[in-house]
Amino acid sequence: MIKTFLQKALKEQLPFVLYRKPNETLVNGWFQKTNTLDVSSVLNKSCFVFAPFVGEDKVVFYPENCDLFQEDFSTDVSFSSQEIKLESKTVNKDFHIQLVQKGIDTINEGVIQKIVLSRKEEVTIDAQLYETYFNRFLKKYPTAFVYWWFHPKVGMWMGATPEQLLKINNNKVQTVALAGTMVADNNDLNTATWGLKEIEEQNIVTLFIVNGLSGLCKEIHQSKPYTFKAGTLLHIKTDIEAELLDESSKYKVVDALHPTPALCGFPKDEARKFIVENEGYAREYYGGYLGEWQIDNLDYANKTDLFVNLRCMKISNNKAFLFLGGGVNKDSDPESEYYETVNKSKTVKSIL
Repeated sequence: MIKTFLQKALKEQLPFVLYRKPNETLVNGWFQKTNTLDVSSVLNKSCFVFAPFVGEDKVVFYPENCDLFQEDFSTDVSFSSQEIKLESKTVNKDFHIQLVQKGIDTINEGVIQKIVLSRKEEVTIDAQLYETYFNRFLKKYPTAFVYWWFHPKVGMWMGATPEQLLKINNNKVQTVALAGTMVADNNDLNTATWGLKEIEEQNIVTLFIVNGLSGLCKEIHQSKPYTFKAGTLLHIKTDIEAELLDESSKYKVVDALHPTPALCGFPKDEARKFIVENEGYAREYYGGYLGEWQIDNLDYANKTDLFVNLRCMKISNNKAFLFLGGGVNKDSDPESEYYETVNKSKTVKSIL
């Protein structure tokens, strides 16, 4: 049924989202019946939300305006045995290195403690293979939140993000602090050795989240940091749980955590201002968040499941625009930071 509605949506240019949660097999499909663009500044009713990095207006799909499905989605899809290098004429290594150095200089001036700096890369793809790309994401990244989102008045996005923004079940809040990057290679999860730069970067994310929850929650608990594998990369992860002081303040928690230092920096406002003024392009929905707001099994409920939009691409006909970033602090090396974005690009490029 999902494939039938998907074909109709693509043909008639109607909004839709397909997504599969981490470690699950069912794909959820929301197919909006008209091309109306619904936006909301505050989340106050059940919806699927697609929020930008900067700005209050979030695109929302309301369940009453959609045909909703949940079913297994075929991942019988192959990958090329030959690794093909995706050529891009939009990569400006020198610009990114200079950007990172400017970020380090600003950190050394004491204005910002950490900042996440990114670049945008364009590659040519096959416009007939969108569904194949989505299937490959599903097959290759079973522990990620995999999605395919489209609205004719906004654009098409696809990705496989390893990072939860938060879960809310009644008054229980769960989130994670995820930062630091290392190529998995032969590194064992239990023996991976992290440098001080990555440890400090992840600690900043953890402290930001705990502080953000402290005025809105009680009983805040955090795990010890541990190594987490996402595709071909390793990260440092801390699990955080808390209890809302007031269930009516759910959206305030989202607002307090977005964007986290894992995608923006710390302090948040100063880091975001630096990004907007210096990166040289608009992030749009990269670094934003997406997912279910007060939905459970495609039914109205008291559960929220939101993810940070990273390891993603924007699709326009036969072009894919990749968004690649990394955390910068006072100990960062500009050239190493550039190659970290190259490693991160492999998550998306591997399915193209």
